[in-house]
Amino acid sequence: MDPERLKRVDELLHSVLEMPVDQHDEFLRQACGGDIDLEREVRSLLRSHRNSGKFMERPALDVAARAIAIDANAPKDKILGQTISHYRVLKKLGSGGMGVVYEAEDVRLGRRVALKLLLESQAANSKALQRFENEARASSSLNHPNICTLYEVETYEGKPVIVMELLTGQTLKERLKSGPVSLDDLLRWGIGVADALDAAHMIGILHRDIKPANIFIASRSEAKILDFGLAKLSCAATDLAALREDSLTSMGVVPGTTPYMSPEQVRGDDLDGRTDLFSLGAVLYEMATGQRAFSEKNIPLTMEAVLNKRPVNPAQKNPEIPVELGRIIEKAMEKDRALRYQSAADMRNDLQQLRRESDSRQFPSLASRSTFARRRTVAVSWQALVAIALVTALSLVGTYYYSLHRTKRLTSRDSVVLAEFANTTGDPVFDGTLRQGLSAQLEQSPFLNLLSDDRIAQMLSLMAQPGDTRLTHAVASEICQRTASVVTIEGSIGRLGSQYVVGLKALNCRTGDLLADEQVTANRKEQVLGAVGDAASHLRERLGESLASLQKYDVPPEDVTTSSLEALQAYSLGVKARHEKGDRTAIPFFRRAIELDPRFAMAHLRIGVALWNIAESEQATPYLQKAFAFRERVSKRESFYVSSAYYDAALGDLRKADEVYELWTQIYPQDPAPLDLRGNNCLFRGQYEEALQYLLKEKQLAQGGFYNYANLVSAYLNLNRLEETKNEVTQALSHNLEPASGYIKLYEVAFLEKNFPGMQAAVAWANGRSDVEGDFFNLQSDTAAYSGRLRDARTFSEKAVRAAQRNYEEERAAIYMANAALHEAELGNSRHALDLSHDALAISSTRDVRTLIALVAARSGDVERAQVVAKELAKSNPSNTILYSYYLPTIRAAVQLHRNRPDQALGSLQDAAAVELGVPPPFGPGTLYPVYVRGEACLRLHQGASAAAEFQKLLDHPGVVRNFPLSALAHLQLGRAYAMAGNTVKARGAYQDFFDLWKDSDPDIPVLQQAKLEFGKLQ
Repeated sequence: MDPERLKRVDELLHSVLEMPVDQHDEFLRQACGGDIDLEREVRSLLRSHRNSGKFMERPALDVAARAIAIDANAPKDKILGQTISHYRVLKKLGSGGMGVVYEAEDVRLGRRVALKLLLESQAANSKALQRFENEARASSSLNHPNICTLYEVETYEGKPVIVMELLTGQTLKERLKSGPVSLDDLLRWGIGVADALDAAHMIGILHRDIKPANIFIASRSEAKILDFGLAKLSCAATDLAALREDSLTSMGVVPGTTPYMSPEQVRGDDLDGRTDLFSLGAVLYEMATGQRAFSEKNIPLTMEAVLNKRPVNPAQKNPEIPVELGRIIEKAMEKDRALRYQSAADMRNDLQQLRRESDSRQFPSLASRSTFARRRTVAVSWQALVAIALVTALSLVGTYYYSLHRTKRLTSRDSVVLAEFANTTGDPVFDGTLRQGLSAQLEQSPFLNLLSDDRIAQMLSLMAQPGDTRLTHAVASEICQRTASVVTIEGSIGRLGSQYVVGLKALNCRTGDLLADEQVTANRKEQVLGAVGDAASHLRERLGESLASLQKYDVPPEDVTTSSLEALQAYSLGVKARHEKGDRTAIPFFRRAIELDPRFAMAHLRIGVALWNIAESEQATPYLQKAFAFRERVSKRESFYVSSAYYDAALGDLRKADEVYELWTQIYPQDPAPLDLRGNNCLFRGQYEEALQYLLKEKQLAQGGFYNYANLVSAYLNLNRLEETKNEVTQALSHNLEPASGYIKLYEVAFLEKNFPGMQAAVAWANGRSDVEGDFFNLQSDTAAYSGRLRDARTFSEKAVRAAQRNYEEERAAIYMANAALHEAELGNSRHALDLSHDALAISSTRDVRTLIALVAARSGDVERAQVVAKELAKSNPSNTILYSYYLPTIRAAVQLHRNRPDQALGSLQDAAAVELGVPPPFGPGTLYPVYVRGEACLRLHQGASAAAEFQKLLDHPGVVRNFPLSALAHLQLGRAYAMAGNTVKARGAYQDFFDLWKDSDPDIPVLQQAKLEFGKLQ
């Protein structure tokens, strides 16, 4: 056989062996191009290799020996030395079944990258091309430290080129050739891969080919997932709705690599994220033992084993690994996926817990289990005797000390810092969990004033401590002193024979004096939460709370939180994750808590609030409803949280929410939360002075600590008090409060002051911050539309939408697009406005989005659509205050204007008079739409003076309307009103003000052209 023929056979054989089984037949038919002899030779070698019992290993055969002759005669790779876009190709790194990878230099940025191109043999294969493009789409949807980063996609000779980060190291497959990996590496890499899969699954991406060859161990010992070519994308992960799973697979052929396939993959069933977890379990098995879980001699036997064979427990194959690791791997590889891990987050959490235990050497292995058991038996017997004596002695000493040295009781103004429990039981279920349970018990009290977790997180930041710093005695005492608090409450749990001993003590954090202590026992683990509740009740009394208060506000733990320790543990991890990494990362923990206890009201509430905070209101509502339905299982204070969130967010009934806030403030006068929420509702209604009073009192209660300063600065800004707005932001940022809201307000103040460097400084701060850049792009879009630069406004809106979608915030993306549609509608481009509104609705159809869509339709002349959507909104939201008092009257009035019924438009707007100056969601600034539409109705009725009074309101409230385009258009409308009233001088002045604002505007905007015609006719 000639060298070229040998090279072709070698290339095809190695290509087909590197790709998943389901691709073999299609690949060979396409690649051999009808050459039956070539296809027969490759298939013969492939059969020999499969039957050799080394499936998926690179074949020894005689092909490798012939490679010397092939290489000697092989032509030079024509890609080397070429420049693709701004990437200069340096050298070939390797090739696989689909593509060849090169190292290249980014000549613009001076960095090294990896370029992945389709193999020449695959170029004509449509399915191969689609798989290649699928990899690019899937990878571009993900941004995770344990996933190989995709920079961009270029083209070379009409074919796509994926530009990726250049990794140095080796694949896990190569690493496993030297045997099992260490426990530390296994856990670190396993946690990383599980976390990456969790990120992918959360946006609807399944990898479907997790195996050692697709996990790269980078030089810094990071595990990174490679090759998303077989990934299944949902609509949430791509805007290419035409992408279909069946474009990559055919009937009866399943994606994946056989030894790592799940049973459902082998059967060809529908797949979900649990499939990837089975594959990860198989990878962990190999990492732990050095052997595959399924190592049969050929593919059919391997598939049969995947379906029916239960591998030997890895802990039995390698007695040095922890028994718990064997359990984790076996659970991941359950044949029935209902018994498997239900999410990658669950699997990651178990691996993380095992890693924590391994760091402290708390875990048993099979090799040490018998010795461990013997030692434990002796130790417990010895500890029981000593502990009984110690507890008795300490109890007597403590009682005597307490009677001599107890300081005065607390007052309701004294703040309390809650420390972590000292857990000496060896059971990690108590870590963090008991503090959360105790917090829920103590927060019932109107007397005790617990320092919030937000304030604690703020103080840790000021102390240069990580957010996950454990609140030990020393840390809690320092926080207590820094915040001018008085007491730390510290807990402990230990074992006394078969019993659990729970202790609580309250210490003066300045003097160290013991104010009170309690100790209770529980016979079983299931009784520990109840014991914590009993100890908390006694401690509250000894700290000075009245018996009447205790009797009224002392709900037992199982009714405050949950009777499940595991559910409370998941909940506490969620609370911690929210403080450290934000709402999105906390949601899986709260979901796990609900799985363990479906009636866990506060877990439902936490998910609902988190979804609401990330602009997913439609998803949030069912959780808020569930929390409200289970509100009998919460304390009095928590019932206020639950009820107010239900009325305020789910129903939008501000009146009922205000009733809750009023009662909440009466019973818990030291709690700033109801003041903040009440102030926020006042902002919605335009009651800015009243809002300011609530929000200033909130700040006062916070005593220089955490408070929602964004609402306070909004109140100042809405009142046009710009200096106080800036001072408040500066003060808040100096206290390490969340900065995004502050920089948004600094941008808006700079806009009102015509301080363009200040605006740019705020934009520069937001550059590259994925959590806020969408808001800033939207701000810049409003500013551009305000100035008549509609092309720039469109560009910024597109960037805002893309930024939101990159964060998987579909509702926010749709709101940005609906906002852009309003720009078009008000500037005279009705057709484009309606097109954008259709696109927005395709992204998300939540209540807020549909409200804006109805407004766009009404302003663009599609009155039928506006009425249909408005009617549906009214029917499905009968209690929504803002909808009924602001948006629906405005939509109906706009419809009446298009029907040339201005008198009826004025009648519709009567319902909006009380809140027309407000800043209701979903906008940031206020729009004053009811006022603007009323002014238009007055113009239609030739009531020039009345129209001028309406449009003047927009100019008199710049801190409300800010950079929303109606503020600029009000000058034009004011000119029309003055002209109608016969005041030509004022009319010309108002028109000129408008033209000055639009001096750099696009010349073809319909509103501008009409304004110039009108101005030319003024005498």
